[in-house]
Amino acid sequence: MEGPSTYSQWTKLLDQFGNGDDSVLEELNKGSFIIDAGTATRFYTKVEEAYKKRKQNWLDKFQHSFQLQNFRTYEEFEIALRNGKQNLFTLHKFINLNGFPIDLKKTLKKDMEDFVDEIKTSLKDNNSKISKGREKILILLKSFELNTIPEEIKHIPDNNEIIAPTGRKIIF
Repeated sequence: MEGPSTYSQWTKLLDQFGNGDDSVLEELNKGSFIIDAGTATRFYTKVEEAYKKRKQNWLDKFQHSFQLQNFRTYEEFEIALRNGKQNLFTLHKFINLNGFPIDLKKTLKKDMEDFVDEIKTSLKDNNSKISKGREKILILLKSFELNTIPEEIKHIPDNNEIIAPTGRKIIF
């Protein structure tokens, strides 16, 4: 299946992505778009709309997970951070689509980095009210960075082999 190449095709897929359909990422990644004076602004605006919509959706879910749970252990807090980071990977893949112009990728990446930094700062500020175990939580927050999001999520083979991030097999 070929990716989108016209403004109309891109618009349709960007709308789907903005509405929560992750399955279009693969097709978007195969796409190409020749920017011209007539469509450049509209294309960039459409990409920004889809990106902001998904980012807001992620933020709502992330905040909701913190409102629902009363973390009793550091492990529970770590799980919430890990889940948030894994869900952020979809946005990370979106901003690195092959069909996007370099300047658009840089702009989206900068926005994403600022967004993640803002989340970390907010979590650190909320953590400053807690004196017990503050250091452990700060260490957990240190790992919540955009550059630690893996470029590819390893597929676990069907034969239940566990592959470490280093690519080595773990045998029990």
